[in-house]
Amino acid sequence: MSEKVDFVVIGSGAGGSAAAARLCEGGASVLLAEKGSPASTSNDALRAIGKYYTNEGLSAAMGNCLLPIPTGEVLGGTTRINSGTCLKTPKDLLRRWEAVEGFRADGFEPHLDEAWRRLKVKPVPEETQSRSTKLFFKGLDSLGISGGHALERGEDGCVGSSRCCFICPRDAKMSAEKAYLAPLLGKPGFEVACETELVSLAPGKNPRVTLRSESGTREVECKAVVLACGTLRTPYFLRRFGLGRAPAGDALSVHPATKVFALFDEKVESDKGVPQAGGLLDPDEPRIRYEGIHMPLELAAMSMPFEGRELRRWMDVHERIATFGFMIRDESRGSVRYPVGPRLPWLSYRLQDGDLARMTRAMRFLGKVFFAAGARKVVLPLNRPGSVFETAAQLQKADLSDVRAADLQMMAFHPLGTCGMGRVVDGNLKAADGVYVADGSVVPESLGVNPQITIYAFALRLAEHLLGVPA
Repeated sequence: MSEKVDFVVIGSGAGGSAAAARLCEGGASVLLAEKGSPASTSNDALRAIGKYYTNEGLSAAMGNCLLPIPTGEVLGGTTRINSGTCLKTPKDLLRRWEAVEGFRADGFEPHLDEAWRRLKVKPVPEETQSRSTKLFFKGLDSLGISGGHALERGEDGCVGSSRCCFICPRDAKMSAEKAYLAPLLGKPGFEVACETELVSLAPGKNPRVTLRSESGTREVECKAVVLACGTLRTPYFLRRFGLGRAPAGDALSVHPATKVFALFDEKVESDKGVPQAGGLLDPDEPRIRYEGIHMPLELAAMSMPFEGRELRRWMDVHERIATFGFMIRDESRGSVRYPVGPRLPWLSYRLQDGDLARMTRAMRFLGKVFFAAGARKVVLPLNRPGSVFETAAQLQKADLSDVRAADLQMMAFHPLGTCGMGRVVDGNLKAADGVYVADGSVVPESLGVNPQITIYAFALRLAEHLLGVPA
């Protein structure tokens, strides 16, 4: 016999948690199903990756480069393993999205503000900024470059443990389950079912889903289903069940990203402080955004472009190495398909020439900033000889015009767009009768900013639409 609730939400990341919470707060009964389990705090980055990252952190896109794309499979989704950085949707993008019927920028912005308040967003104070961030700011000042600033993050009680991306050991980061789900746990009519997968979905006036967990299967009938499985998984369900105004899985955008290492005479102690504490929008190229980053010692060896004795020499001076990163608002696009099902999606992505040029520009810029801060050596993320520079002049003269996408040691973050609003779902995020989408996949294009606040806002807006709240 099937159960009945008002709404079923699949996925507990930024979109799923916010949508479920707002629906419950509006008086509806809600069942939220999450494939992952609740996280336990730890100081072990490798353990966190193995337990709470999708495919143990090994998901990657392939094309003219290898592009790992980390996402979370845990209660709270990727918000549990992100840096906590919060930036609002650029206003020019909101105005452009008004071309989609049903979307209004002035109706969207209050949801951005609500998410901002709920996550207790605040600038990173100087006392918890990482040493790498302070060195970055020092280099900017030496070069006379303005615009460096403390980033704003969702946190409540952060002391700078440097483990934001590997489950905060103090549980201080305002991730989705902490901000939206925790206050509702135990409330009648609200259920969170972890380690539970969506098996089937029948759209309609009263859609039905089949859910599966170790304890068996559940048939549930509801008023609407909200898919919030993430940019790389939600398209599977739309494609499998023939949903959407157009086929899902194309127009994948990401923020290609990497970092530059710098060796200093002084101790940097990069395991102290908030890693992503400071940022800068490139002074001349608005599609480049610099943000702090930290690689724990247990991961550093895998992230440096060395091997053998050379790698050992760099690991021996790890406490004197600073890092800083950047990401690109990409013009390139990719796709996701599922030849063997949702567990192992096939991600395709080719870094286009314009984005490649931005990558090489940004790495040179960061090297210049580090030298201005007093670095002895700078390491660019190039998987080829000649990645180490000993002076700013040497770096400035270096010819990087022959760098290929495959030469870059990089990752990508913030996958978006595979069920884009106005293309696969409509302006109210509807994919079919009784089926809606509320995750990063609905974001129509690359943002150029960390996307969690945008995703929260889309989900809150959808929940109010489903509750019948006037826009």
